[in-house]
Amino acid sequence: MKAIIYHSLSKRKRSFAIANQFEGDKFEIKSTKKTIKWTPLQMFFYGYLTTTNKKVDIQDIDIDLTKYDEIYLVSPVWAGRINPFMKEFLKRYPLEKKKIHIIGSCDGGYSKYFDSFEKCLDESNEIVEELIYVKGVKE
Repeated sequence: MKAIIYHSLSKRKRSFAIANQFEGDKFEIKSTKKTIKWTPLQMFFYGYLTTTNKKVDIQDIDIDLTKYDEIYLVSPVWAGRINPFMKEFLKRYPLEKKKIHIIGSCDGGYSKYFDSFEKCLDESNEIVEELIYVKGVKE
């Protein structure tokens, strides 16, 4: 079975739209705190959290990972790398012996995105796909 884990924060909800392209059970990563709506402040604040490795708190997700052999991780790219919400999910819900699809959404720079997952995923997982969508278009 497949699970699609996604985090989508911007008003465009690109990661949400991308996640809906895949078949499987969908699970959204949500913050426990109110999110910033104004885009410039959002980019600055969440970029700061990402580059300084600050911890964020996410809502609990009712997911039994033992049911899934294939996991899709869909999230926006922040400051060129994994965002803290996806990072927190992977800490709280460790994945082992899964086929992993890493899918990012961004408006530009993503040079460190795929590499930034390395410390967050157990070596027993198999990365089967790395996809990036720039401005909603698959590269």
